[in-house]
Amino acid sequence: MDIKQRLKAANIDINSNELMGGISGKFFLRHIAVIVMFVFFALLYITMRYDCVTAMETIKHLRTELETTRTDTQRERAAFMSATCESSMQQLVDTLHLGLHIQDRPPYRLVIKPQQ
Repeated sequence: MDIKQRLKAANIDINSNELMGGISGKFFLRHIAVIVMFVFFALLYITMRYDCVTAMETIKHLRTELETTRTDTQRERAAFMSATCESSMQQLVDTLHLGLHIQDRPPYRLVIKPQQ
């Protein structure tokens, strides 16, 4: 069976301007401005949504990086303050000629065994 014969059997006129079984081509021509605006706003919505999602991912990444940087800064600050305090105390001891120096070895614990 040919396509023309099938369309005739379904009572569809081939020569009419109807598309998709009921919507005419004139409908699209009359409403072309509305259709174009609808497509434009749909694409605009998709674009803005994509930009928003990527911006949120960037913000999340930057917050994590900021937290890491703050932690590193705090650690370096503590090390600097410790070194500054230690060097100022060493200068004070040296100016007073007390004969004290910074211990090279860590302290060790003396264990006294109880007598039986």
